[in-house]
Amino acid sequence: MSSTLIFTNLVVGPLLLVFALIFKMYPPKKINHIYGYRTKRSMKSQEAWDASNKYGNDLMLWTAIITVVSQIILYLVFDPTTALLTACVIMCILLVVMVFVVENYLKKNFNSNGEWKT
Repeated sequence: MSSTLIFTNLVVGPLLLVFALIFKMYPPKKINHIYGYRTKRSMKSQEAWDASNKYGNDLMLWTAIITVVSQIILYLVFDPTTALLTACVIMCILLVVMVFVVENYLKKNFNSNGEWKT
């Protein structure tokens, strides 16, 4: 087995976890196009921005934890190539689901101007 494959297997989940923790500790304060959960809906207002980044960061942290745990289990059960590919697929699916969940949260709680629904 190549050392690149082993390194990649050890980095994918933990790297996502590091990013999730950084985003959790240092969430973006103001709407920007560089850092944070950036969609049309999340950038409508500061309130929507703050809510989407808090909620999205929580989901990203869980996505990272699930990815790391699945990566460990898969690495113990399958060959390294299959384990890495499967872990990456799981992570990608979870990240896409995360976007849908956050967007649904915003749609449910904010109007079209980005203001909280009452």
